[in-house]
Amino acid sequence: MLQLPDPDRLMRGEVLSRDELSGLVPAWEGLCARAVENNVYYAPRYALALIKNIDRDGNLRFATVWQADTLVALLPFKGSSISAAARAWQTDYTFSCTPLLDRACPLEAATALVDLLRTINAGEWIVPTANIGGPACRAMVEALKNDNRPSRIVNSFQRAVVEHASSFDEHMRLHLSSKRRRDLARSRRRLEELGTVAHDSHRSGEGLDRAVRAFLKIESSGWKGRRGTALACHASTRQFAIDAFTGDREASICRADVLTLDSTPVAVGLTVFSGDTGFTVKGAYDETYRSYSVGLLLEVEVLRGFLNDRWASRLDGATNGAHVVDGLWSSTVEVGDLMFSLASRYAEQRLYLFALADHAKKTVKRSAKALVARVAG
Repeated sequence: MLQLPDPDRLMRGEVLSRDELSGLVPAWEGLCARAVENNVYYAPRYALALIKNIDRDGNLRFATVWQADTLVALLPFKGSSISAAARAWQTDYTFSCTPLLDRACPLEAATALVDLLRTINAGEWIVPTANIGGPACRAMVEALKNDNRPSRIVNSFQRAVVEHASSFDEHMRLHLSSKRRRDLARSRRRLEELGTVAHDSHRSGEGLDRAVRAFLKIESSGWKGRRGTALACHASTRQFAIDAFTGDREASICRADVLTLDSTPVAVGLTVFSGDTGFTVKGAYDETYRSYSVGLLLEVEVLRGFLNDRWASRLDGATNGAHVVDGLWSSTVEVGDLMFSLASRYAEQRLYLFALADHAKKTVKRSAKALVARVAG
């Protein structure tokens, strides 16, 4: 008996420009809710705030895969010429480029996405800072392998994560040395000698707005402000923060945790959510109280609330390397750049040379930054 393919099960790829994103948002939000792996950097609220205020490059496009009218895969990207590699979209405020794949069909969606990417650029691709062991990256690697396409992971590092495994008190006892716990308690007592110390959190409305403004003020008063890299230093990045982090209860994706001394904020941390995962994207502390470890004391309160109140299933450190929570949280994941070649000929050789060139470029960049730092110092 002849069986015809079910048209509702077939997948089709489509490339959208940034001007077509407004019509994509409902399906995009639906995919985020069903994603096999959460990635707030590619969620509509965060990504559109970046596109509106910071990255206005007309070269940004979106590779989308649809099953009937359901969006099942999404990867923003730049670059499409035959002579140059294409990259998943990344900005200074993007710490994961993991594609969004529907958890009902991650491998099928990844396979269709790879097919679409080949029509865009039948050459080399790079997906920076992907969670290597996560289900989305694994699906992409398997789809590439099934199609006999070479891939490799480069520039890997460890990123802090924490999930629910114990209460806060149990976690502190199991994962921190007694000396570390005593040091934290001593810092807290010293701070309390100066006045009343309190911790508040806000998820929406005026409380969230005030907390975000406090964060912007504190960050700009510190070393980032002196370097000109604080969000409040430029109108575009300040507006990005307002658009991404504030909002009413229905629209907000952010939780702000605030440590106050006599009702004045001395440290603020911002966590943004996609699905049940929180990404601790921003934190700042008043450097007047550096010796009191107020930034770390706030991280302790965030961890306490996460483990005891369970306002998320998982926290992601959202960093490109070392972080203050590295010794406080219990786990890490390996993050790296996924490189692959979709060339029809000499794909292995091309990918090798591409990875070699990328390594050389990053080495030169690190050396230049180190030289500038020595000269400035």
